[in-house]
Amino acid sequence: MPLHYTELLNDDCRVWLWKLDEDEDQLRELLPVTDDHAEFDTITHPQKRREWLAGRILVKKLVEELTSVEYRGMWKDEHGKPFLIDSSCPISITHTADYVAGVLHQHSPVGIDMEKVHPKLIRTARKFLSDPEVQQAGAHLTRLCMYWCAKEALYKLNGRKKVSFRDSITIAPFTDNATVLEGTLTDADRLVRARIHIRWVEDYCLAVAI
Repeated sequence: MPLHYTELLNDDCRVWLWKLDEDEDQLRELLPVTDDHAEFDTITHPQKRREWLAGRILVKKLVEELTSVEYRGMWKDEHGKPFLIDSSCPISITHTADYVAGVLHQHSPVGIDMEKVHPKLIRTARKFLSDPEVQQAGAHLTRLCMYWCAKEALYKLNGRKKVSFRDSITIAPFTDNATVLEGTLTDADRLVRARIHIRWVEDYCLAVAI
C-alpha cells in the first residue's frame, strides 16, 4: 500500500491516502487479528474484501502515528459509524476501486469521502442537491463531484442514518478552485456546521469534514 498523499489539516487531524495495489493475501499479512473480523467474514465480493482490509491497515497506521494507543480494531454503531476499540479518537474511512483514505482526529468528529468524477452525477444531481445547488452546479461535473463528496463527508461526520442529502445538508456556494467549503446539516435534534477540506487526486475528489 504505497502512501500517495498525507496532510496534517491541523495539529489534531491527520489524513492519509493510499494507493490500493495489493491482493487480499498481501493485505492479510499487513493486518493483525482484530476484534472486527466477524464483519469481514460476511463480505463475499473480492474488491470489497480488499477495501475492508486496506481501510483497517490505514487506520492502524494513523493510530500508531497520532496516538499512544495500540490499534485493537474497530466497531460500528447502529448507524454504521466506525469507532476505534479502546480509543476515543474519532475516525472515518472511504474506499474507491483505486484508493483508500482515512482521517483521524484527536477529539472532534470527522467525516471523509472520495469520489471519481463521473457523468452519472448529472443524472442523480436532483436526488442530492437542493434547487439552488442544482442551479449553481449545472452540468459541471467537477462542481457536482465536490457537492457530492462534501455532503457525504458531512453525513459521515454526523454519523446518523435517515438524513436527506437534498433537504437536510446544505453546502454554501463555492468557486471551482475552492479548497475549503462551508456545510450545514440539520438533523432531528441538532444543527451541525463543518468546514470541508477539498483535495484533488487526478480525477478523484477527496473531501474531509471537520
